Amino acid sequence: MRKSDDGASLRGDDSPMLRITAALTLFILVACAPATLGAPPSQAASPSVAAPTPTPATPSASPLPGTAFTMPTDREMVTFAADRGALVAFSTKEGLPPYDSKVLRASAPSGPWQTVYESDAHFLPGQVVAGRVALGEYRAPYQGGGAYSEDFTVIDLSTGNATAVDRFAMSAATFRGGGGGPRRPVGSVVLGPDRVAWTRLIEGPGGSVTGELRVALLAEPGRVTPIGSSPEWIAALGIDARRLLYVLGGKSEDQLHVRDLDNGVERIVATGPVGDQQVVGGIPGFNRAFLAGDWAIWLDTPGATAGKVRAVNLASGEERTIGAGGSSCDALSVGTRYVSWYCSANAFVILDTKTLEPTRDAPSAIGAAPTASDDALLWFTVVPGGRTVTLFRPR
Repeated sequence: MRKSDDGASLRGDDSPMLRITAALTLFILVACAPATLGAPPSQAASPSVAAPTPTPATPSASPLPGTAFTMPTDREMVTFAADRGALVAFSTKEGLPPYDSKVLRASAPSGPWQTVYESDAHFLPGQVVAGRVALGEYRAPYQGGGAYSEDFTVIDLSTGNATAVDRFAMSAATFRGGGGGPRRPVGSVVLGPDRVAWTRLIEGPGGSVTGELRVALLAEPGRVTPIGSSPEWIAALGIDARRLLYVLGGKSEDQLHVRDLDNGVERIVATGPVGDQQVVGGIPGFNRAFLAGDWAIWLDTPGATAGKVRAVNLASGEERTIGAGGSSCDALSVGTRYVSWYCSANAFVILDTKTLEPTRDAPSAIGAAPTASDDALLWFTVVPGGRTVTLFRPR
């Protein structure tokens, strides 16, 4: 066992291992989009597309070949993903527990939405990879009091079959009255093609909480490899067939790590100081990094007037700084074909995942909040009485 500079423990590999993006943030941004975004496609203003410099670039005048289909949504659908040309929606009915949540799927060209999985839990943001979805399922007693449990589950989108990965429960002693205290880890899960990684919470004396990062093969979810632990912050950010990208937090410094899943060797990719956690920039931007091919990429200054995106190539060590193309940028998303994020005034960036250069195969007309998922782009259009979601997949 070794430790980080701040004392968070980091264990060696001594046993045989669906973002899109903060759900409610995406929902609010889309629902409150400017009026021009809500016009029908023939009337909507064309949003600007920013190149990887502070200067926006203008999209191509004509659409490139590809396939797209559009589905209506309802108010309970809070996040969306692509799955091999199909749309996936995560729906949660707000209100007192027990909750009512669903994973729905719609196939091209016109659906309909079909329920794949239903639960009495509140879904934490899910991740879709290769026909599966990983979910965190939050449950709390009707009487409240602060006690709750979380289940980590992997769902097969073709059959609806669920595989239990792990479960933990917290007592009312861990409740802090709505936040405001020092940060501490939370339960989270990420999915790869053959592995799943998650943060399990462990309750200690006096309601203290420690997060333990774990990895398991999807074929053997009960055979767990512990990666590390921290009472401050620890979370998996991305996982593929070869490596795990994760953040390990301390009291004064956070570290971005990459770990080889075959031999257990790992290294620190970046470090950053921890400041006032209640303000933008109080924690390092890499705490919300993504794995994009060989790149670790993150919004380094999401709230700045001239935002910056940082990327580190995990194979070559190359580092890049990319102009975000606007201010108050958020919601970076990564798929197998695109990397995308959007900023205020509907400025957005779409890059090629492998090269991090501006893509040439995105359509010229894109609606609100473009999001990369699988090999596709998703975006929204406000229509009378609601909104629609469109999936575009280049040929």
